[in-house]
Amino acid sequence: MSKVGIVTDSTSCLPPEFVKEHGIRIVPVGLVIDGKAYRDTDLTNEEFWRLFYSAKEPPTTSAVSPADFIDAFTELGKQTDSIVCITVSRALSATNQAAVVAREMVQSEKSDLKIEIIDSKSSTGAMGFIVMEAARAAQAGKSLAEVVQVAQDMIPRVKFFVGLDTLKYLIKIGRAPKVAVIGDMIGMKPIIGMVSCTGLVESLGKARGKEKCMRQIVELMKEHIEENQPVHLMVHYTDGIKAGEELKEMVTSRYNCEEVYLTPYTSVMASATGPVVAVSFYTK
Repeated sequence: MSKVGIVTDSTSCLPPEFVKEHGIRIVPVGLVIDGKAYRDTDLTNEEFWRLFYSAKEPPTTSAVSPADFIDAFTELGKQTDSIVCITVSRALSATNQAAVVAREMVQSEKSDLKIEIIDSKSSTGAMGFIVMEAARAAQAGKSLAEVVQVAQDMIPRVKFFVGLDTLKYLIKIGRAPKVAVIGDMIGMKPIIGMVSCTGLVESLGKARGKEKCMRQIVELMKEHIEENQPVHLMVHYTDGIKAGEELKEMVTSRYNCEEVYLTPYTSVMASATGPVVAVSFYTK
């Protein structure tokens, strides 16, 4: 067990083997599909997409409950006196506030347990990389303050790009303008992401067709990578791994990638967007 315990939520897209190796506690975001409530961690990627495509109504999501954070903090508090909890952007979800509420409740019973809550100002694998570096620092025996500093230093460095396969799911739930229907009809693929450390999702471009969309994502990455700079990369896939493998090959053949993962895109975000291809990355 590391000196400092690490907690995050399930939107982090972390590789399962890394989670297990570093003892990271994952608290699940909620999903409701056709009136039935699930926790993000209840479903495999394949199970989620089977339910998604057969759903009669668009799925909805809910933030992590304080109770789940209380359970994670309490369990870790039996093994350590210091915890760092890194959550999805506070501007996107009430999950961060749920962690704050849980901290107050746990510390009212265990005042010597130190818990730091960090707003990643990001999500998906970009947040995942913040968590990974914090976990590595914790495993190396760094103090609570040092682990917090590592996480804070990572926040402005991580980026992610997402290419949407279609706008129809965002249109269904009212999160895209009506004129977006025209773009969807002619095969325009919007590219969104988080690159400016605002905590908000940004519109970053568009391309016609999936292949051009992936190439555009690879090209957009160049704005954040100096030539030959080592890149830490996480590629995300949704309803099929093939597109993820193709995008991974496109990125790794273009940039100097020294750490590479291929993981499913978070079901919670995919429930709003439908199928996507995505990359999360940072440079040294």
